[in-house]
Amino acid sequence: MLPLHAQLSPGELHQSHAFLEGLKNCTQCHSSGNRISPDKCLACHVALKERIQANQGLHARQEYRNCVDCHSDHHGRNFEMIFWKGGQENFDHSQTGYPLEGAHARQECRACHREEHIAGKARLLEQKISLKRTFLGLNRDCLSCHVDEHRGQVGKECLNCHEMEKWKPAPKFDHARARFTLTGRHLEVACEKCHTPVTDNRFPNDAGFLKFKLPAFARCADCHEDFHRGRFGNDCQTCHSTAGWQSGAFAGFDHGKTRFPLLGKHQSVKCESCHQPGKPRRGLAFANCRDCHNDYHSGQFAARSSKGACEECHTVNGFSPSTFSLDAHQQTDFPLKGAHLAIPCVACHAGGGNGGGPNRSMLKINRFTFNSTRCQDCHKDPHRGEVDRYTQTGGCEHCHSVESWRKIHFDHGQTRFALAGRHREMACNACHRPAGSSGEEKRPQLTGLPLLCQDCHEDIHQGQFQTATVSAGKTVNVTDCSRCHTPSRWQPELFDHNRHSKFPLEGAHRSVPCRNCHPREERNGVVITVFKPLSGECSACHGENSSKRRGTRQ
Repeated sequence: MLPLHAQLSPGELHQSHAFLEGLKNCTQCHSSGNRISPDKCLACHVALKERIQANQGLHARQEYRNCVDCHSDHHGRNFEMIFWKGGQENFDHSQTGYPLEGAHARQECRACHREEHIAGKARLLEQKISLKRTFLGLNRDCLSCHVDEHRGQVGKECLNCHEMEKWKPAPKFDHARARFTLTGRHLEVACEKCHTPVTDNRFPNDAGFLKFKLPAFARCADCHEDFHRGRFGNDCQTCHSTAGWQSGAFAGFDHGKTRFPLLGKHQSVKCESCHQPGKPRRGLAFANCRDCHNDYHSGQFAARSSKGACEECHTVNGFSPSTFSLDAHQQTDFPLKGAHLAIPCVACHAGGGNGGGPNRSMLKINRFTFNSTRCQDCHKDPHRGEVDRYTQTGGCEHCHSVESWRKIHFDHGQTRFALAGRHREMACNACHRPAGSSGEEKRPQLTGLPLLCQDCHEDIHQGQFQTATVSAGKTVNVTDCSRCHTPSRWQPELFDHNRHSKFPLEGAHRSVPCRNCHPREERNGVVITVFKPLSGECSACHGENSSKRRGTRQ
């Protein structure tokens, strides 16, 4: 015979809750009505309670406040107590406040959530939290999980230079922000030519690093051999430039001493491209990019300040790619949300029209200004005006969202056919089937659908309950199914023999099975139950030859 607690308990507790085993401890977790109170959970799980109070992490979100939605117990000592809706591998990490980007999105959970990455281990151990199982305790800075490959030379903000997709190259690093700006041929030199590798074997998988802080770099001779052995002094730039040791006639000219220092791509431009032969070298306009360059966008950004407008999206290092960021786009009249975040720029800003100045009259320019940001200004209306009465006020967002076109949120109660009972379980296309001929695109018909039961459902009574009704000036036969049935199920829940028939059931008739009075017969190739016309005379069912008479009731 089982002990009393085994008869009452739904199962053995998990090993972490094993100390609560026994009937006297039930109320440690359960409240009245066998309900699990989140407050009682947080009385023990203090670390989570502190994060919730600080509005941090996944558990601070309102939809994750009910512990039993994801955690259940009484399934055994080694039962996995975390329920991952859709599977752990499909968990939306952005809900924790730390979205996974780049290479992080391809990592398995435990590649990051490891004991050695946890900060403040002592605090968690005080609360008896397993460091091997917990998902708490990680910091968000890069160096909490990754080794400092630069050994503290450039600070701790790795994302100032790197991206999360991969460590190399460092696309955000701009040598122009360093004390030694790269120009000319220096732009082609490999990093390790100047920044020599240093081996320190500090980390198991990282034996060394590049030394970024050079002892001297102000003079050319700090890195380059003086080919002239000091005969012409130490100022190499008097005759040479970073464009090449053997440049042209103006190799020794320092354009940086003018009001227009040459940076980026300007350094590789031939002098005569700007300073044309036969024209003065002084007095050239250069305050705005358009003083030299054609307006590729054909005046679409003319409303902005002319000075500095090009620099908002481009740099002297190259016209493409644009430096216009996603954060900048979020400050425009059309912030990107949902599926729009995954759309390539050119899908919306497609080339259209001619532009680019007199020498580029046939060039297709990209469109950046729009008269409207409504959905239908970019997307074709698949409903061909059927739902205009909704979209004219609420737009396409009345039913759809930018997350996915196929996610539909529509209140059918706004129509003439509110969904109730089993109708709520039906797929939309079960009623809204594709309409149109073979020569046009198939699309679901949303309006003009019939509303009567008989328009969609077969009349299993073969017209026994039809009544003549005048509709649109015509007499039509209609079966009012709602007199007996509801949308919840087909059983005749509403039928009352005493109110809806001419033969009230009294006395012994109340206990007679329906089939004893309502025979089965075949009509139009279908076997049905006969409900009418039936005779109400006693002799029709009782007495000699009653069975024969039942088949001929009037």
